[in-house]
Amino acid sequence: MTRFFLAIALLLGGLTWSQPTESQTVSEDWTERPDSRAPAGLRQDALLAPGAFEVSYRMEILGYEGMKVGTQEVPAILVLRDWDLAPLSMTVQRHAVELRAGILDWLGASALIPFHHISAELADDQVRGSPSASGVGDIEVHTLIGLHDTWPYRAHLIAGASLPVGSVDEAGQLPNVFGSNPERTLPYPMQPGDGTFAFLTGAMFVAENAAGTVGLRGGARIPVGENDRGWTRGNSYDAQAWMAYRFTDWVSGSVRISYLKTGNLTGSDTAMDAFSSPLAHPDLQSGSQVSLPIGINLRFPEGRLEGNRIGIELLVPVHEDLDGPQLTPSSGLALSWGVAF
Repeated sequence: MTRFFLAIALLLGGLTWSQPTESQTVSEDWTERPDSRAPAGLRQDALLAPGAFEVSYRMEILGYEGMKVGTQEVPAILVLRDWDLAPLSMTVQRHAVELRAGILDWLGASALIPFHHISAELADDQVRGSPSASGVGDIEVHTLIGLHDTWPYRAHLIAGASLPVGSVDEAGQLPNVFGSNPERTLPYPMQPGDGTFAFLTGAMFVAENAAGTVGLRGGARIPVGENDRGWTRGNSYDAQAWMAYRFTDWVSGSVRISYLKTGNLTGSDTAMDAFSSPLAHPDLQSGSQVSLPIGINLRFPEGRLEGNRIGIELLVPVHEDLDGPQLTPSSGLALSWGVAF
């Protein structure tokens, strides 16, 4: 954590020291710039003007490969001493459509409709299998409450809820050395939904100068109650710091430091054998992760694409401390597109 906060300080200092180039237009008020919005992997980053609407599409592809216990890698052969199956890899695809609206100068709202596709490779010492699950995830609604909006600083709070729309009883064929391969309930990380309501909270601060933008964001996801399968996902907390440098009036580059901490599940699904694989054990879902997303952000100021925004981030994992054995993040990509009207 010490290195995380040191990196935040370096990001903030980097913008202070940077100077505008000839291709940059100096402004002393909020303007539509390629760096005025957060990188592709972040949402609820700004309030819209009253009466304005925005439609956006976001995609994340996250890859996991290999396992860790704490910070140490552990081979599959050791995992199979205690579990029937060892997870070798997993790919998570998240697609989402978000609708946003500006209501008042200090109030905005958004709704997010996600779709998930999750596939994994599991194996015992003789057989491998690749189960997958797809479906709509839990719908999120947010309210954005402005605290400050005078250039060069702005800040707002985020309050919302996750609605239990996504499935928590997806089943698939897990590998079986005996040849019998009936469908069984898939492990917790492969379920598209949580099955419970959750409180969503956060706060964001942004500072801007002629050269670029820095931002800080913190948030939490707190599930409430127990789903009809008998379990509840753990709380999760995240902290973000980013810096975007404006190369021209339509393109900027960004670097972000992302910290995520997740908790273990409470309860368990009685249809799931906790020792079938580490993915199915409710007490092996927690941990902390640090990644370094690097991105490019485009805003088209004129032409047929006027007003459109496109963001791309390459997600680079740098540190994990996992309550494992647990699959380790290996790579990721985030893509966003949005247009306001």
